[in-house]
Amino acid sequence: MDLRGVGYLGLAVPDVDAWRTFATSVIGLMPAPAAPLGDADTVYLKGDERQWRVALHRSERGGLAYVGLELGSQAAFDAARRRLDDFGVAATAATEEEIEARGVRDFVHVCDPSGVRIELYWGPTTDGGFVSPAGVPQFVAGELGFGHYVLLVPDLDASMAFYRDVLGMKLTDYVIIGPGMSVQFLRCTPRHHSVALTAVGPISALHHLAFEVTDIDQVGYALERATRAGCPITATLGRHRNDRMLSFYMRSPAGFEVEIGCGGRLVDDATWVVSHLAGGDEWGHHGLTADSMTPAGTS
Repeated sequence: MDLRGVGYLGLAVPDVDAWRTFATSVIGLMPAPAAPLGDADTVYLKGDERQWRVALHRSERGGLAYVGLELGSQAAFDAARRRLDDFGVAATAATEEEIEARGVRDFVHVCDPSGVRIELYWGPTTDGGFVSPAGVPQFVAGELGFGHYVLLVPDLDASMAFYRDVLGMKLTDYVIIGPGMSVQFLRCTPRHHSVALTAVGPISALHHLAFEVTDIDQVGYALERATRAGCPITATLGRHRNDRMLSFYMRSPAGFEVEIGCGGRLVDDATWVVSHLAGGDEWGHHGLTADSMTPAGTS
C-alpha cells in the first residue's frame, strides 16, 4: 500500500474537557474552527493546515478509538482495497455520515489483531493556517504523517503480519527488552516509525502517542508547560538511540502517555539496514523501562 503516514487520530478519553485543556495548553494543538459535521460531543483539534488531526470522543476507558492512515489518491485507495481483498481481510465501507464526520472523500475500516480500528482514507480537507494557543509550537507533519503511536499487543506475530504484510509497512529496527518481549518499529514514510508494536505479555492497549516539533526549544517549552500544569513526567528529557528523537514523556489525562520530541531520524530506503538495537537510549529518558510499559498501557 502507498501509505502516507498517520493522517488523524481518534482518541477515547473519559474526560473530554480535561483532555482538551491538556491538548491545547500543554501539547499546543488548536481547537478546529471549522470542524467536520460529526457527533456534537466530538472535539476536533488542529496541528497544521489540515482541518483536524486529533478527535476526542468520550469513553469510560482511555485509548485509541481509531487511526486514520492516509492514501494519496483515489487510485491508491482503490489499490489498497484490492490488497485487503487479496489477503482475505474484510473491509467495511464507511457510511456517508462517517465520511462527513472525518472530513475526507472516502474511507474503509478494518480492525488490527489487537482490536484497534484502522481507517484507510483519501482526500482530507485542508482549511488553512494553524496558530497554537500555546504560542510557539509548530508540528512536523507533511509527507511524514502526523506523529506516531505505540501499541501494546498480545500477539506480536499476528500484529506484525497485519502491519507489515497486509498494510505493507517496513520494519525499521527492533529492540529486545526481555525474554519474549520486544518493540518492533515500522514505517510507511521516511519517518523512522509511524507505529511501534510492543510485546510485554497478554496486554492490548495504547502506550503512547508522539508529536514531533521543529526544534529543541519547542521541546523545552512543552516540558515547561507540562511541569507548570502538574502533568506527571513519566520519562525525563532524553535522546533515543534508534530514531534519534530528543524528547520527554508525560501522562495524559486519559492514562496513556504523550511524547513530545524533535530531530527524528529520516530513513532512506535505498541504504537502510534493519538492525537489532542493543542497550538503552543515548542518554536520559529516566523512567522509560520495560516495567513502565504495563501500567502506562493499562491505565
